Amino acid sequence: MPFLISALRPIPRALVRELKSLQLSGPRAREAAKPVLSVLVAVAAATILNLDDLSWAAFSGYMVMRGGVAETFPRGLMRVAGTAGGALLGLLLAPRTADDPLLLMVFLFMVSWVGTFQSLATKYSYAWLFFGLTAGMVTTEALASPDSVVHFAATRVTEITVGTSACLVVAGLFSDEPSCRKPRAYDMLWCGRLRDLLNEDWLREHGPLFEHSTRAALAVALLPLVWRWFSIEDFSQTAITSYVVMIIPSAVVWERRYVTIYERMAHRTVGCLLGSAIALISIGLFGTGLPVTVLTLIAGVWVGYHVQTGRDINYLGTQFTLGLLVTLVQGPAPITDIAPGLERLLGIAIGSAMLCLTSFVWPLKTSSIADGN
Repeated sequence: MPFLISALRPIPRALVRELKSLQLSGPRAREAAKPVLSVLVAVAAATILNLDDLSWAAFSGYMVMRGGVAETFPRGLMRVAGTAGGALLGLLLAPRTADDPLLLMVFLFMVSWVGTFQSLATKYSYAWLFFGLTAGMVTTEALASPDSVVHFAATRVTEITVGTSACLVVAGLFSDEPSCRKPRAYDMLWCGRLRDLLNEDWLREHGPLFEHSTRAALAVALLPLVWRWFSIEDFSQTAITSYVVMIIPSAVVWERRYVTIYERMAHRTVGCLLGSAIALISIGLFGTGLPVTVLTLIAGVWVGYHVQTGRDINYLGTQFTLGLLVTLVQGPAPITDIAPGLERLLGIAIGSAMLCLTSFVWPLKTSSIADGN
């Protein structure tokens, strides 16, 4: 696909430029130290609590961190609230989907549509992102392991809460930095009453967001067909990719600069591949001893944050860090299996392929503004 190839082409040069700009001292180096410390505290806390999947605590410790407590706290609160709300909805829906793939597809469409639309249309976008994400993950868990759905949902909420709390503690150790977030022109408190969806004025006003959310929800809802066709047992990464890649700034949707979606697909795939590769190389060369693992974690998160806060490939930096974490940080015991990193990469590839297929069947009508991206 031309857009996807165009998104991949500038990555090597941009990555080399970002790596050359790494600084061991100065403001950027000090800022990068905060997520590093946050991840270490999150992993340590999750290990003490003997949680199932330390990587989700590590993810939260990394992703919630912002300039200071004033900006980090509401972001963390939204992450926890969205996860808890999504887990609760998932638990309500899960019993009905365990033996009914068609109903699972309907539920996946519903939660993905609501999560995507609200992420684009409200100032609580981060909470809605995790609402839709967690609801979809808990619902699909019923298909894989019906007896462990409650445990899965409770553990996921706990892991997110532990990682977020660790991040807030670390953020409190540093002085606040001014927020760079600009108010979004399309912020709303709610998408409207259900009957408004049939209102012509509402559809005219929210048409691009409605279309984009529907396309994203379709990409997620059709995944059970892929899972059954290829006998895939680990569903989470395919659903996460198809959902998260479509969460883009609302201005991009309104201006139809959909090349951003292909850029996110490319950056997510390449970033995860590089992060997982670095973790696997470290494991192969130095083993899984605690000192080596911690040093690799520190170096990887530090570099990933530098790339994330750079100029052109920010999302690649985020995915590099997450790919590193999911491979290097697994359970309370030492690493014995590289499968999680490989499964994440395979899931990302399948999720991206589903988005490409959906976009092929229902083409993205790009604006001329996209040429400037």
